[in-house]
Amino acid sequence: MTGAPVPAELQHWAAAFDRGHHYDAVYDRASAARYLARNRATATVLVVIGVVSLLLCLVLVIFGGGFTRLLIVLGLFGLVAMLVTLPTIVSVGKRLRRLDAGQGVFARVSRDGVSFGLVERIAWSEVLAVIVFDDSARLRRTLGIPVLGWGARMSMKAGNGARGLSLALHDGSAVRARIREERERGFVRLWGPKTDPARKGDVSLILDPLLDEASMRALTEAVVTAAILNGVPVITPRSSAEYVKTLGRLLDPKWPAGL
Repeated sequence: MTGAPVPAELQHWAAAFDRGHHYDAVYDRASAARYLARNRATATVLVVIGVVSLLLCLVLVIFGGGFTRLLIVLGLFGLVAMLVTLPTIVSVGKRLRRLDAGQGVFARVSRDGVSFGLVERIAWSEVLAVIVFDDSARLRRTLGIPVLGWGARMSMKAGNGARGLSLALHDGSAVRARIREERERGFVRLWGPKTDPARKGDVSLILDPLLDEASMRALTEAVVTAAILNGVPVITPRSSAEYVKTLGRLLDPKWPAGL
């Protein structure tokens, strides 16, 4: 299948793919190990904060004194911080571990498809759309906001990022079934009713933690070029809210028509 014309700045990728070449996005495994270690440590710290905050609130409710209200507020703040941040940290840790299955190769891109450590080649005919996401500007603004900035920094040190790629899949169930270990099949997220044997899905990648600037740019360009060559739409949302809406419109059969 031939898609839209490839932009001039991506022609070198198109020529390489036409010659049968592929692109391997590689990462430093030692750096990945450090991110995973920080992720586990951060998750542990958040759990401790949550437990201590809960105990503090209980003790103060029972034995409260003059500063009870202030301390209860602090305890509740710690508890809320844990409840809000911990799921993200755990989710990021799972993504990092699944990408690290590539043993140094983040992804391999060719004119025929994209492959990962957990999933052999996903053919372009299986891809509904490619979503390229860059939330760096919002992240920079968030870092300057008290409290929120602290949470964002903690999340980044634990492996979260602001730049990503998503492959929306026609049949996520089929791609997911190709992952050997059942506990790793969450690498492909499924949408729609569980009774549907061919649910749509997506593979969403956080690029920042494991790839440097040059590798992020190269991987994005390679994926975009190969997608264009195969007639796969490339979508670039302008915000995190638009990114969520894009995935919802593409993959969720119950997504409200007006959104």
